Amino acid sequence: MAGFELEQNEHFLKKAYNKALIPCMLSILSGNINILADGILVGQRLGTDALAAVNFSLPVYLVLCIAGSFLVSGTAICGADAIGKNQNEKAQKLYQMGIFWCVAISLMITAAGLLWLKPLAGFLCPEKQISPLVMIYSGVTIAGALPKILIYIPFWYLRLDGRNEQVTWMMLLMGGGNVLLDVLFLYVFDMGVFGAALASVLATAAACFLGFIRLCDKKSSFSFGICYASREVSFGAIAKAGSPSAFNNLFQTLRVTVINMLLLSYGGSEMVAAFTAVGCISAFGESVTAGVPQAASAMLGIYNGERDNKSARLLLVREVKSGVPYCLLFSLLILAGADLVAKGYGLSSSLKFPFFCLALGMIPALLNCILAGYYNVSGHVLWANAIILLRVFLMACCSLILVCHFGKNPWWFLFLGELFTLLIWLLAAGIYHCFYPQYSPFLLMDNELEQSGKVINFSVKGEAEEICEASSKITFFCEENGMLPKQVMRISLAMEEIMTLITTVNTSEKVEFDLRVYSLSEKIGIRIRYSGKEFNPLYYEAGEEEDMYMGIRLIENMVEHTMYYRTFGMNMVQIFI
Repeated sequence: MAGFELEQNEHFLKKAYNKALIPCMLSILSGNINILADGILVGQRLGTDALAAVNFSLPVYLVLCIAGSFLVSGTAICGADAIGKNQNEKAQKLYQMGIFWCVAISLMITAAGLLWLKPLAGFLCPEKQISPLVMIYSGVTIAGALPKILIYIPFWYLRLDGRNEQVTWMMLLMGGGNVLLDVLFLYVFDMGVFGAALASVLATAAACFLGFIRLCDKKSSFSFGICYASREVSFGAIAKAGSPSAFNNLFQTLRVTVINMLLLSYGGSEMVAAFTAVGCISAFGESVTAGVPQAASAMLGIYNGERDNKSARLLLVREVKSGVPYCLLFSLLILAGADLVAKGYGLSSSLKFPFFCLALGMIPALLNCILAGYYNVSGHVLWANAIILLRVFLMACCSLILVCHFGKNPWWFLFLGELFTLLIWLLAAGIYHCFYPQYSPFLLMDNELEQSGKVINFSVKGEAEEICEASSKITFFCEENGMLPKQVMRISLAMEEIMTLITTVNTSEKVEFDLRVYSLSEKIGIRIRYSGKEFNPLYYEAGEEEDMYMGIRLIENMVEHTMYYRTFGMNMVQIFI
């Protein structure tokens, strides 16, 4: 172990992140499969008028998505920041406020929507033949606003709790349940558009119910309750954190509308039909471009609360490493299946070139989504909203106008919109750093704490020899920061005793530790994160294996305060000297 140094690696982060990655990707994928299957079933059974009614009713669904994502993502991101600052009570209040306001807003939308349902349907679709169908579909959707908004609570908070597999089961239930109920209501009971809308509401309600069951079980870190406001929580902070999710849904709607008009004027209805197919396949690509950053959002939010820049950087690099291979795989699949998709949509033109441009834009899209997600949870919300505006709407439309003006193939906009967004970000972030050099280039991290030398992050394998080595070497950091001999001894002893106990209990799997030791004017302490089964080394019962917990008892008598909790599915111990 002569070469062992106190350095942080990505072993712990990789294990924690990979637990969230596949469930997040599957959740988004299942939702898109659900939309595709739903459209096919309605179109096949009820015809083009019914399918058009579903499409005309889409703004109603998007309003519910905007409301849910705005409220819940705002409270969840603020909650992650609170957890990182050891403000668990504040995080609980945010969770309960999320529940209250989701219920309140959904009831208001339902009341207002049903009261003005007829004029709403006329506004969405002035066509007399289709408008009654729009009224039926929109009415059922509005009546089911509660589960459609409330489902965002378990979707966000289960991930914050590290229970990503439960989110996957939720989304599979929603997607699979919707398809099964569509078949039942449309083909068996012949309920028409009403049945299609009801299937969507009931499937969402079932998934929402399952999610709340998981959030209320013994493993949950959150306590169910209702709270409309709290002195500790600012509505402005919630709105600020939730705005990127809401804007993303809003700009997606504007994007489809404007690009459809531009393509119609340039290439006619055939090109618009091709864009419908491209848009559907592009939505599947979001399982990578959106799933990769979503898997890291809870971890990044907590690291931001801790001002742990080093871990955040490692996690961002891990996102890129994980996402690029999936982008390449998705690109190969869509290029190989271009003719099959065109045939399935009944298109006479080939989709090979549009899919080639879509494939070129996958990696830039991934980087843009990673940046937007990071800026959102790190408090740079204006940057997150700017990237979303650019990549989703502004640069996509501008690049399409540009290539059409110069007589080039219009499908280049699928790549150029993402590329231009990335280039504008590089330029803007570079200029910002020139004016505010205290922030790191591009990621805009405040490096004051790291530069002070008062904090050290390092990783330790769950091996006795490496634990002893780390415990010994941390004394140099403590002495350099002017700690008293008693404080140095307490930190070294606490590290060794706790990590040794954890590895003794976790005999079935290899444990990885991420540690952070800090010596600040207001506090001195240790944060220990570790993989393995759920285990609190600070809790023991009288008479329980006295020898094993002897060191822990000694530590508790020597330090000011200790605490244990789980974040993003991993164990964490905080010790304040």
